Amino acid sequence: MKVQLFPFQQTALAKMRKQAHQALSLYNIDTDHPSQIISFTAPTGAGKTIIMSGLLENIYFGDEILPAQPNAITIWLSDDPNLNEQSKEKIETRADKFTPGQCITISEDSFDCEVLEDGKIYFLNTQKLSKTGKLTKHSDSRQYTIWETLQNTILEKSDRLYFIIDEAHRGAKPSESGKATSIMQKFILGDESVGLSPMPLVIGMSATIERFNSLIGNSNSTIHKTSVSPTDVRRSGLLKEWITINYPDQQIANKDMAVLQAATYEWQDKWKRWFVY
Repeated sequence: MKVQLFPFQQTALAKMRKQAHQALSLYNIDTDHPSQIISFTAPTGAGKTIIMSGLLENIYFGDEILPAQPNAITIWLSDDPNLNEQSKEKIETRADKFTPGQCITISEDSFDCEVLEDGKIYFLNTQKLSKTGKLTKHSDSRQYTIWETLQNTILEKSDRLYFIIDEAHRGAKPSESGKATSIMQKFILGDESVGLSPMPLVIGMSATIERFNSLIGNSNSTIHKTSVSPTDVRRSGLLKEWITINYPDQQIANKDMAVLQAATYEWQDKWKRWFVY
């Protein structure tokens, strides 16, 4: 990594590295193939994407505990293409071992593969997976739908397939009788209507993981959990309890502070409303 991880980040990374290795091993050893899920929660500002970047680097290139898995395949899913690009950029700029072209954004216009390619990290957003989306349909220029590509990859490469859900609380509304009620849930519960089995290993990451945990608690998956406490993040200095601002006793400065104070109150109000939601 090009950045030095804080101790709490290193601890979370080491735990998930072990969990991911054990989870995929369990999936491939058990003939019933129960899907495996890692629930990862950390406060906003804790560097979840940085931790995940470190995890992927350790998976693909190895570490002092486990060997490299250069043929690993990762699918990174979110419901926002901008969030995907931000995550992709962080991996490419903070993890120093990935090569140009190893991180791929799946394009609606040009993507068409029987199976996903070894050694790649694919970025996909749910907006491209609607029934009207190009990826979900056959066409003159597309031999395989995205669902067929994913299912073929599950069947052929389950020993090295990692599926990450960014902001995993989104789309985690209660399911109906174990059936997927959102695009995100298809990857956890499977969906016979599109021919998709549950992903062998899902890593769900969020600052507010409760809805995701509630969803996976009703699945037939084996669940592993990793959490970062706000206390650990505050001790690192990444989160502050209080920020003291000193300013000169001038009229223009007072006006600036009044605007800042009003903006702070508005932000607190929105935070409370979001928490209630």
